[in-house]
Amino acid sequence: MIHNIETGETVYEQDGCRGIRLYESDGNEYVHLSLDPGGEIPEHSLPLAVSFYVLKGSGICTVSGNPFSASEGDMLECPPNELRGWKNASDVPFEVLVIKREARL
Repeated sequence: MIHNIETGETVYEQDGCRGIRLYESDGNEYVHLSLDPGGEIPEHSLPLAVSFYVLKGSGICTVSGNPFSASEGDMLECPPNELRGWKNASDVPFEVLVIKREARL
């Protein structure tokens, strides 16, 4: 089965940012996140572990108030319940694959 942004469901759209759910199964969710130049997703927390893989461009990921620069090919991990946010401070689009995983005991 092929999943892509044309057939995915928009799950977030605000302030120059758009999240499209590509696929969800067995407690995992895969979202294509795009941020226009200047786009920002404020810090927020989720009760899920999240991995971010930068597909295109560069941006700033803030985790619990600490900013990290991330660019194409970088992968960042964020544990459950940590504050996290994104900002595209560049003049080109920024794209990230977000992989959310349920915490398992």
